[in-house]
Amino acid sequence: MKKPVPLLLLPLVFCALEGCAPDRIASAVTGKDCNTAYLYDDESFCARPVGPPPPQPYCTTSFEGTTCWARPDLMPNVARQTYGGPTSLTPAQNQERMRQ
Repeated sequence: MKKPVPLLLLPLVFCALEGCAPDRIASAVTGKDCNTAYLYDDESFCARPVGPPPPQPYCTTSFEGTTCWARPDLMPNVARQTYGGPTSLTPAQNQERMRQ
């Protein structure tokens, strides 16, 4: 039977080579972005999860130029949108955004 000594020494070697700051240990355990600098800003030790991005504006073109609306659902007469591209992130883009 082999002894698990090398497996137990692996975290110690990692700490010696990479540095075992409490920030990195807490980030590894919780999966969140933990940093002592957040405490200086009167925030919690681990940052809150990033929420969804804000909705994209709805832009229309008229005789006076281009006008963008933050809430197109409140517009009385919805005109055709100037740009017809994607208005949200793909799952891969959202995953990359959450990693930061």
